Amino acid sequence: MTPQAVNLDAPIRYVRSTRAKRLRITIRPAPEVRVTLPHRVPLAEAQQFVAAKQAWINKHLRRFAQQQQRQTPPPALSKEGLRRAQHELFDRLEAFSKQHRLPYNRATFRCQKTRWGSCSSRNNISLNINMVFLPRRLQDYLLLHELAHIRHKNHSRAFWVELNRLCGCDAKALARELKKHTLFVIR
Repeated sequence: MTPQAVNLDAPIRYVRSTRAKRLRITIRPAPEVRVTLPHRVPLAEAQQFVAAKQAWINKHLRRFAQQQQRQTPPPALSKEGLRRAQHELFDRLEAFSKQHRLPYNRATFRCQKTRWGSCSSRNNISLNINMVFLPRRLQDYLLLHELAHIRHKNHSRAFWVELNRLCGCDAKALARELKKHTLFVIR
């Protein structure tokens, strides 16, 4: 389908999906607004949905624009320096795991575009390579965040209580601080 603008700060692209079960809006920093439609949903209904979410979309587009304005490229880091930083993060993850009795299966580093980390149902932890450019307190927050998912696989109230206990501070304040940092594509 062709992109269509509905008085927003970015073009909108409507995409039909055989796998989609509901309408979904995805916003990328490009800026790009993508609306995924299940096959049974008429385009007019999707356009009404976008019109109803216009304020939300513009809020997120403004946030991306602000991030890009204050974005500074990551410091130059050699492959060896990057490898050393990764090993240090793995060592800290292992230490936190033992300290808090939260065993994980395995840990990997990946260059992800949208997530700082994840914990699978099998307790495999995936960390974003961009973590090496964060301040140490935010690195520790992310490590503990993924370890907290070993006990709580969602972001329920119990999860945040557990994460506050692990961090020894207000974890949501650290989550807000983390939103000020940008993910880079590292090649």
